[in-house]
Amino acid sequence: MALCENHQRNMLLDAKKLAGGSAVSASECLAICLVFLNAILSTAAEVLLKIGASQPLAGSFPAPIAAVSVIASGWVLLGIAAYIGSLFLWLLAIRRLPLHFAYGLASSAHLLVPLASWLVLHETIPYGRLLGMLFILAGIVVLGFSHEQVPNR
Repeated sequence: MALCENHQRNMLLDAKKLAGGSAVSASECLAICLVFLNAILSTAAEVLLKIGASQPLAGSFPAPIAAVSVIASGWVLLGIAAYIGSLFLWLLAIRRLPLHFAYGLASSAHLLVPLASWLVLHETIPYGRLLGMLFILAGIVVLGFSHEQVPNR
């Protein structure tokens, strides 16, 4: 197991040296993975909420009650659970990373939500939005390679 960890650490050091940055610790690597898992879970939550909100209600209710009764949808409840899981991952990640760095990486959700909307909900993505998504991706890459290791607190 230690051999595998040393190999991973050496690969990270080599990648960062090639990129001209400093090495990433194992704790930071885990936290970066948690941020991306957070973005994936947030994306799943958004899709689940959209599916649940789009379904017709089981009965006819007066306006104020109808708005609240949509929460009883299984899809909406799954979406809420996904958001809670996403929050848990976010809290774990920001304990190990500077907030400004983690927040920048979390913007990957701005790529994942439209892609999931296209794949799952069959929504169209306009060309202007695709261009914007490419800029977001470029920003995430720049953030990732400009990150400096922060000493443990």
